[in-house]
Amino acid sequence: MNNKEAIRRKKLYFEGLEKAIAQPIPEALVEDIEAYINNLDDEDGQLILRLWKEVSAPLSVARAFIFNNRVLPQYKEQVIHDDTETPFMQPEEIYSTLKTLMLSTVGEFLSVLQINSGERKELLDFIEIGDKDGFVSLLEQTRCDTMPLARLCSRCMDDVMEGLTMTDEERELSIDHLVGTRCDDNENESCRKAVAQLQSFVGRSEEQDTPEATEQFFSDFFDYLVNQLTADLHYFWDYYDLFTLKEQKLIVSILDNTIAVNLVNQIWEEYKASFDNASFTLPDDFFESKCAADDTEHLHLKLSVENMGVEAFTEFINYLAEKGFIENDLSVKNLLAYRLTGHYRPDGDLPAIHWSGKNNKSYELIYIIRYLSDRGDYKKMRRFFEGPEWVKDKDSSYANSADTEFRRRMTEFYPNACAF
Repeated sequence: MNNKEAIRRKKLYFEGLEKAIAQPIPEALVEDIEAYINNLDDEDGQLILRLWKEVSAPLSVARAFIFNNRVLPQYKEQVIHDDTETPFMQPEEIYSTLKTLMLSTVGEFLSVLQINSGERKELLDFIEIGDKDGFVSLLEQTRCDTMPLARLCSRCMDDVMEGLTMTDEERELSIDHLVGTRCDDNENESCRKAVAQLQSFVGRSEEQDTPEATEQFFSDFFDYLVNQLTADLHYFWDYYDLFTLKEQKLIVSILDNTIAVNLVNQIWEEYKASFDNASFTLPDDFFESKCAADDTEHLHLKLSVENMGVEAFTEFINYLAEKGFIENDLSVKNLLAYRLTGHYRPDGDLPAIHWSGKNNKSYELIYIIRYLSDRGDYKKMRRFFEGPEWVKDKDSSYANSADTEFRRRMTEFYPNACAF
């Protein structure tokens, strides 16, 4: 492909992407939604419908458009030679998938078929004019191996707006299929449960359309949107470097919508915390490793705490980060592990760890030193940590002034060492 043709295709690609983002929902349905929003005497319901129309739907459509029309063709050779899966697709199913793609992408997909150029051009023409019978008939006549094409089509992301053009019966069957689908990860299972919540409202009669039922519908629909938005955002952040600069800007422009900013920030914080927690690990022999000789740099854990193992200790440190007592940062967590135990000293200088106690008090930190530390050295505590308001004297007497929920959680981590 020459440079001029590549530029033309790229221009068409971005025109298609921008159009998909601008109009992710069929125009006739948009008019109905806007009329419903204007007549809806429910501010929360109005915001939820706007969140769907202006943020969730455009983001889902953008994700699928980018993957199907740019990413998948880019990795075409790897996909068609991946024999770990052997999907079987009827010609009608292949046609339905190809119809959701840009024409240039369809051409890329059809290029994997071992047929002559005339047949390939005719199949492309059938897609362009929407002649399903012609496409199916010709594909069957060629008697070619459709497995490479099926592998590409089976990898395409579903069009999340497809359900909007279904009949009521098709929509009910589709939702029933989604609810009954087995999920292999928590994110997909969360979406499945959200769809299940909506299931009871599909096809309900006007008599059932009470104010209470409408309120419940919007509550469940919001849960569904949050789950869908979370899945799409996680994909965007997980594969951020795969997106081009222009694609990133277009997606960020969707997320900058004022009705979504707070929700997006909340999902980001949860995502970041999950990522940080997942990356913080300690070796299995952490407590068996040699303790640092410089006793002034660290405390000593009680034997009953060490006996609970590395996994419990890791979970304990992650808990402190999740609740904001320490910064949710890998280096801070590793430093805290060393300060409390003397095992696996981090390289370089050892700065003070900023501690954010409840109401800026030091009670929760004192609790840790009193109940987890073997010697209760509060002088070291003041050197190793900074930030809270220190008590004047008799530190240990303030341990039980720590937050009630914090003390309860600590007894779950270390029932043989901690007191509630």
